[in-house]
Amino acid sequence: MIGKNDDREGFILRLLVVFLYVGMLFVLTCSYSFNEVIASQKVSFVFNAEPNWVSFFEYKFSYSAPSYILQKAGHALSFFILAFLLMVVFSRLTAVLLLSTFFAVFTEVAQLFFHRTGCLVDVFIDLSGTAAFLLVCSLSKDKSGEVGKNVLG
Repeated sequence: MIGKNDDREGFILRLLVVFLYVGMLFVLTCSYSFNEVIASQKVSFVFNAEPNWVSFFEYKFSYSAPSYILQKAGHALSFFILAFLLMVVFSRLTAVLLLSTFFAVFTEVAQLFFHRTGCLVDVFIDLSGTAAFLLVCSLSKDKSGEVGKNVLG
């Protein structure tokens, strides 16, 4: 939040960066074909008014396929970055954890409405990125005990 040495404009700009990043993640998450976005920079959405809710609790993908390993690493990295941005804005571990959890669940459920594969396992993969960031913050406590001060500068 806004501290003693902080200004409202700076807070609003940092919050804007978070909103832009979250918007970018949402577009990439719900675009009909992530590969098409990468290959031809074409973003398209196909809405599904009747998603298969059971598929949210299934995970039928190969854990060993290189493309899925890379994709899941991207999930974790994206949420590591999101956690960093949230920490810059809110400076509270609980805010980072709660907002990251909300967004992880939201994006995975939203994918069901856009002919994408949203699943509970991906929520945990997303949150592994958040957990990694929180671990880095915890390990970087300075002598005063302030969490993340060394990470955030």
